[in-house]
Amino acid sequence: MKVIVLGMLRTGTLCKPSSMQAALEELGYGPCYHMYYCFQNPMECDMWREALEAKFQNKGRKYTKQDWDQLLGHCQAVTDVPPAAFIPELHAAYPNAKVIIVERNPSSWYDSCTRTVIRFASNRQIKILYYLDRWLCRRLAPMIDVLFISLFGSIDLDDPAQMRDSWLKGYSRAYEEARRVVPKEQRLEFRLDQGWEPLCRFLGTEIPEKPFPHMNDLSNYEAGVKVLIKRMWIRAAKMNVPWVVGSLAVAIGWSLLR
Repeated sequence: MKVIVLGMLRTGTLCKPSSMQAALEELGYGPCYHMYYCFQNPMECDMWREALEAKFQNKGRKYTKQDWDQLLGHCQAVTDVPPAAFIPELHAAYPNAKVIIVERNPSSWYDSCTRTVIRFASNRQIKILYYLDRWLCRRLAPMIDVLFISLFGSIDLDDPAQMRDSWLKGYSRAYEEARRVVPKEQRLEFRLDQGWEPLCRFLGTEIPEKPFPHMNDLSNYEAGVKVLIKRMWIRAAKMNVPWVVGSLAVAIGWSLLR
């Protein structure tokens, strides 16, 4: 592990590929872990939920370096959430890794979240797929719930003022925690609009000739969500067709015997 990014969702770390993931992999720090990996390997959702519950709810044992290696050992860098919830733990496990803190205006950050990740988490299709897509959604949805409650304390859509206050406090708390445990000389305070120069200077790499990637606009996010939900429905259909056919066969057979 060479680079740890603290970037809350919607700070340039969420879409796949995200701006920071694409930038780090362009600089040679690949693979760069991203929550999208959970979509490819849903068992990782179980591990992240386990780690979140241990840290924030005192349930089970806290993760050790061996656990982090099992989850992240194949990567040279990490970004996005859930890793952003574990900056002190990842810094302790990988003390030589450089830390990049990616931040944006808190108010605009929350407004962006309401249009994207919060809307996704409350999507009716996701709630239905929880019962149909046992492979991914039944693991992903509980992990996201624990993640949001752990970091922000509230996902109460019926009280938007309280939820906004709770999320903004959680946002500030995560960055304060990282700055408290990571020495100044080992971290970079970075904004996406700064481009390659400060990032490459901090990492000691050459500046690429191509423009800095900006992948996190709303249209990219919405397109990615549509693809994800479509794949969930296709998988749910494949998983549940035998059950539906079997149920129909039993129903028809029962009706014929009456």
